Parts: sequence; structure tokens; C-alpha cells
Amino acid sequence: MAAEQAGAGQREVVQLAARRPVRVQDVPSPIPVGKAGWRAFADAQLRALTPPVRKMLVATLVQEILALAQKMDVKLVGIYHPIGAEIETRELANTLLAQGLLLAYPRVRPDGSGMDFVPCPGPHGLQPRPRSRLMEPPGPACAPTDLDLLVVPCVALSGGLVRLGHGAGYFDRYLPQLSPRAPCVGVLPQCCVLPWQPIENHDKSLHLVCTQAGLFGPA
Repeated sequence: MAAEQAGAGQREVVQLAARRPVRVQDVPSPIPVGKAGWRAFADAQLRALTPPVRKMLVATLVQEILALAQKMDVKLVGIYHPIGAEIETRELANTLLAQGLLLAYPRVRPDGSGMDFVPCPGPHGLQPRPRSRLMEPPGPACAPTDLDLLVVPCVALSGGLVRLGHGAGYFDRYLPQLSPRAPCVGVLPQCCVLPWQPIENHDKSLHLVCTQAGLFGPA
């Protein structure tokens, strides 16, 4: 009964946060074609972000995720280490740790069949993956259902918060394994909320998105 009540409370928090629908950006012609075209378009938008906008987004991310975690009595937060032009998460990690929360970071399996999240003391505990740009945690993985909240890197999101990533499919395969009580929050600037297509059956949607303007639900 206690677990059911906690789950109901968490769903209510997410529903309240999602009452502000995200705004989808207009895209000038020529419209990108296919996932590769949209991925390249969104990546260019990310790389063109000015330092003040990045700083604003990081500050908003810290504020919104901390508030969400506190309202939901979260213990273990899944977080990512950025690659390429993805939004930085070091400040978020340090803030969550200072509040007594635990962190887990993703690690790709040696055979490339999927990824796991591994508890980690913070960014300083990550190690470079051989012959890769990834920074990963050592140690045993946790179960997907151990995560209470997941902060997800994105290249782009649709108005329905369907995620466009780098194309490896690791998050698409991992997200269905999470507890239904654990909200998934994408992180990206407003300019990367796009009408991208084609959206396929294996493409997964998130519950919320954090942009520089705050926390939003699907349009």
C-alpha cells in the first residue's frame, strides 16, 4: 500500500510539472530529411548556443531537477556525462550530491548489446572508455528499477517529447526497463524542440523536458 501511495504521489508531481506544454520551434526551409538530417540540424543548433544561454540552461536544470527530486523524495538519480555539444551536468551532479542524493551514470556493455547505469560518487569517479569519447563509471550496475529519476541527454525532442539521440539506440532499449514511477527528463535548449520525423515504434518518449525557460510537458 505504501508503494502504491508513493507511486500515486510521484505521478501527481509529474502531472503538475507537465501542465505547461513545451513549444515546438518553427523550422525554416529547406526542412531536414530523415533522422540523419534532423540530427545534423539539431546538433548545429546545439553547437551554436551562446555561453550565456548554456549558463542559463544549466542553472535552470539544477533548480528544476533539485525541486523535482525533493518533491518526489528521490534517492537515486540517473544522470549523464555530456559528449559533443550536449548540455553540461557537472553543476547538477555536485548540487544533488550536496543534498545527499546518490548518482548513477550510464555504461555501455563490452559487447555493445546495451547499457547499464552504475552508481558513482560523481563526475570525478568517471573513467575514459578505451578508444571512445565516453566517460563511464566502474563497478557493478544497479537495476533499472533502482533509479528514482532519470536525466536524459537529447539531440532533439518532438512536441510529444519523443527523443532523438545519437542513433545507437541505447536509451531506447533502456527506458522501458525503468520503474513506471521514475520520471524521465530530457535536457536541451528550446531551439531543439523540433517537428522531427520519421518517428518509429522503437523511438521512446520522455515525461518532461528542461529548457532554459523551465520544466515542460508534451505539447
